[in-house]
Formats: sequence, structure tokens, C-alpha cells
Amino acid sequence: MNVAPARMSALAVLARVRKDGAFSGAALASELRTAALSAGDVALATRLVYGVLGTEGVLDEVVDRYLRGGAEPRVRDVLRLAAYELLYGRAPAYAVVDQAVVAARRVRPQAAGLVNAVTRRVAEAAPGFPWGDPADDRDALARVSACPRWIVDEYLGSLGAEDGREALLACADPAPSYVRLDPFTAPVDETRAALEVASPVPVPPDPDCYRLERPSALYSGTSDVGWFSMDAAAQMAPAVCAPGAETCVLDAGAGRGNKTLCLQSLAVRSGGAAAITALELHPGKAARLRERLDRSGVPGVTVEVGDVLDAARHCGERTFDVALLDAPCTGLGTLRRYPEKRWRIEQSDVGRMGELQGRLLAGIAETVRSGGRVVYSTCSVARAENEHVVRDFLAGPFGRRFVLEPLDELVPEAWSMFLTGDGTFQSRPTIEGPDGHFVAMLRCDRA
Repeated sequence: MNVAPARMSALAVLARVRKDGAFSGAALASELRTAALSAGDVALATRLVYGVLGTEGVLDEVVDRYLRGGAEPRVRDVLRLAAYELLYGRAPAYAVVDQAVVAARRVRPQAAGLVNAVTRRVAEAAPGFPWGDPADDRDALARVSACPRWIVDEYLGSLGAEDGREALLACADPAPSYVRLDPFTAPVDETRAALEVASPVPVPPDPDCYRLERPSALYSGTSDVGWFSMDAAAQMAPAVCAPGAETCVLDAGAGRGNKTLCLQSLAVRSGGAAAITALELHPGKAARLRERLDRSGVPGVTVEVGDVLDAARHCGERTFDVALLDAPCTGLGTLRRYPEKRWRIEQSDVGRMGELQGRLLAGIAETVRSGGRVVYSTCSVARAENEHVVRDFLAGPFGRRFVLEPLDELVPEAWSMFLTGDGTFQSRPTIEGPDGHFVAMLRCDRA
């Protein structure tokens, strides 16, 4: 018996993530481009990779019940993959055991007996998984959502019991595939036509955003010119900025430039290019961003290397109509998109990031002219990184010039459930819906 191609590709990606510290998305994309898999196997390999990485802590807990003396990393990869299929995939036990044993013989023949014994024990326990009722047992909810217990407590505390539980269960599923059209590299009509093979569905927040119903079809040779991947709710922050022709925009912490492209495409569609300053701390990232913008022919963007914490001194006498701060955060709202993250971040990171975010918000406040706006955004669902940061900023010395501007008129009706009581935007992971992103708009009402 041979190991199914999708499983071999999944094991190759898991090994690369483990050995090289590679990002799962990049490692998977590289494997899929070279493995010549069918569309069905692409979908299966994707589900297995993200599934194993996202449930790693639970899988190790279960596997270690039946291991004596541990297992070397290559063998543990095989055991994790088998345990994932048994516990979360509900695959037939006989097929999983057979495939695990054959895979073990490929990576370490001496371990085939161990893998056979452990996998059979996991298969015997699998029918009772998650060994409790997730409706009232937080440990069972942690297992079924594949999250450390502290993340379960954070979700329920920040989002409420009902919304938090639904969001956690959504985190156990693969993230939907969203793309945004890039009008600078190809005409949008041509791009829409090229994406038809992936069955695109228009979704908020604006006409250039789509969810792909068949994303695996894009690995069969479709060019990625004219679009780029970006979660739908992540596009809400540039939309709230509402840039227009000649609007002076500070894109603070520009990174790889997805939001920069969003800002300029929105401005151009409204009538003309905005004057965007993309501020990035790391020279290497700034250079790659400049190359991307030049390659795409994006107009009106100046890339500068500088620290957002010292933005006022860096910008000098320049002031901006709007400053977008896409703040670094724990990423608690994007766990299904970066599944390994949930097992790498610590509970203490929430408070640490909240403190940094407050300092960054204060750092750009002085760059906004009277009547201008600061748009604060994260990809977290933790109140300590979102509403508490805004609250503390407004109560502090740098926030006295600002007022919180409700987003009721800017959030699409289809996303009205993501509006908070004070008018900020807080999405949460949902089945076939966007990730968790926070957006607040602060208007400078006096000089």
C-alpha cells in the first residue's frame, strides 16, 4: 500500500514548518505548486496541514497518553496526522491506521509497530471525543475548538458566552478564502473572468472583495496577477479611512502593503490617487514593499523607514487627513488562518501587546491635523487589545483632542452584527465568514 499523495504532501509541509520554522501558508503554497496534486488532493492536503497545526496541542495530549518514552519528530508528525483524522476528521479507523503505518515505514521503518499500537489506541478512544459537553464544559470546548484553555476563557470573556462559543467552533474549521482585486496590475474585469474557475462570490466590504468557493482550482495554473489574498474583515480598516483624491494618508506600520494597496485602490476609484506615506520600521520590509508597489504600478505612495512610536518627530511639520494604524497584536482573531499561532502565543502576550498598542496610538496622534482621523485596527478579539486601548487613549494626555466616531454609516448592513454598542467594528470568526478584526475611528476635533 502507498501513502495517499495528499498525506505525503501534508507530512512534507509539517516537517518544513517544524524544522525550518516556515510559515504554514508559504510552505503549503510551495508544496502545492510542485506536487502536481488533483484539485481534490489539494483540498485534502490543505485541510490536513492546517488541521494538524491548529490542533497540535490537543493531538499531543492524546498521543502522549499512549506513548512510552516519546517519539522522534518525524514519527510524531505521522502520529499527529493520524490523530487529527481520527478525532477531527472522523475518518474510518482502519484506513487511518493503515496509512499511518505505511507512512511510518517511509520515514522510520523501526517505528511502524509503535505507530500501529498508538494509532489503534487513539482510534478506540475517538468515539467519545471531546470527552465532555462543549456547551457547559470549557475543557471540552477547548478540545473541540483546538485551543488552549486560556484562549477559550478570553473568547468567552471578550465576546460573550454565545458569540464566543460560536467563534471558537468556527476557529476549528479552515478559514474561507478571500481575495481582493488589484486594479493596478490588471483590469478588474479581466481578473474577475480569470477567477471564475474558483467560483468567486461578492462579499463586503466593497465590490473588489470576493470569497472563493473553490480556491483549490487556483493551483492548477491560474495566474495571481490582478488579485491578492486578504481576509474580508481586514479590508474594513482601509474602507473606514475612505481616502479620496489628494487625501493625505499615513499608513503606519505598512508591512507587506495589502492595506496600502487597498487605500490607493479606494482613492483611485473615488476619483484620483491619494498622497500616501507608508511608514515601515524594518528597512528590508520597506524595500520589499517599494518593489511590490513599483512592480504593480501603484501611484502616489512614498515608502519611508521609521518608528511609529516616534512618528511625530519623523514626520516633522507634515500632518495628515487620516492615519491608519494597523497595530501589531496577538492575532487572536485569525487563529484559523495561522493555526500554529494558538500554540505559540501566551496569555501574558495580551496585556503586553495592549501596552505597546497604546504607545503606538499615542505615537501617531500628533501627526493628524485638526478635523482629521486616526483609524485604529487589530486582528484580535481581546478587549485588552481593542476597546480598552481606545478607552485608555481617549482618557490620556494624547487623546484629549480626539473623540470616538461611530462607524454605523460605514459598516455594510450585512455586517451590522459586528457593530459594538459604542460604534466600533468587532468581527469574529464565523463559519464561511470573516476573521476577527477590530476597527475604531478617532476624530481630532481640535488643534
